[in-house]
Amino acid sequence: MIFKILLLVGLLQLLYRTENPFLCSATYGVAALLLGLMFGGQIVSVLIMSLIAFGLATAYFWLLNEYRDGAAHWGIMIGGLVIGIV
Repeated sequence: MIFKILLLVGLLQLLYRTENPFLCSATYGVAALLLGLMFGGQIVSVLIMSLIAFGLATAYFWLLNEYRDGAAHWGIMIGGLVIGIV
């Protein structure tokens, strides 16, 4: 769980520097895939969960990139980190 939070914080920094949400979401999806395989998950279920993680991460990073200033940005960022805990 702490790894996911640290990964999201690192990817937020990558997003701020590159302004490329798809790079960040692809990195998150690959990390989810590798971690799922390392912990012995079934390949089909790990692939499905990784695709879901990629899709949600794409929406999250795209929204953060679109709303770069103001309360909406902070709400999206904190909401995504809280969801990352769950």
